[in-house]
Amino acid sequence: MQAQLSTSIPVLGRALFSSYFLAMGMSHLVHFRKHAAFIGGKGVPLARSATLLTILMMLVGGSLVLFDWHRWIGGALLFGIIFPAPFFLHHFWNETEAYSRLSEFAHFIKDLSLAGAALLLLS
Repeated sequence: MQAQLSTSIPVLGRALFSSYFLAMGMSHLVHFRKHAAFIGGKGVPLARSATLLTILMMLVGGSLVLFDWHRWIGGALLFGIIFPAPFFLHHFWNETEAYSRLSEFAHFIKDLSLAGAALLLLS
C-alpha cells in the first residue's frame, strides 16, 4: 500500500497542478480576443503577443509537467508566466469595494502559490 501511494501521489499532484494551466491555456485560446482585450485594459503591453505567449507557455509547460518529461523546463515555463501575472493583473490594493478587493487578493495569492509550486519542480 505504501509503495502504491508513493508512486500514485506524484502522478496525481502533477495532474492536479498541470490541469489548471492546461485549462487556462485552452480558455485563453478559445477566448483569445477577449483575453487580449482584458490584459490590454490592465496595461499589459503588446496584449495580443502576450496572450499568444501565455497560451504557449501554459500549454507546453503544463504538458511537460503532466507527462513528467523535462519537468524542470515545464516548471520554468509555468513559473515564468504565473509569477509576474499577479503584479500585472490583480491589483487588490486599488480596489475600493470589499468583495472586489478580497477576490483580487485571493487571485494574487493563488498565483504566487502556484509560482511557488512551479519552483518546486525545478529542484
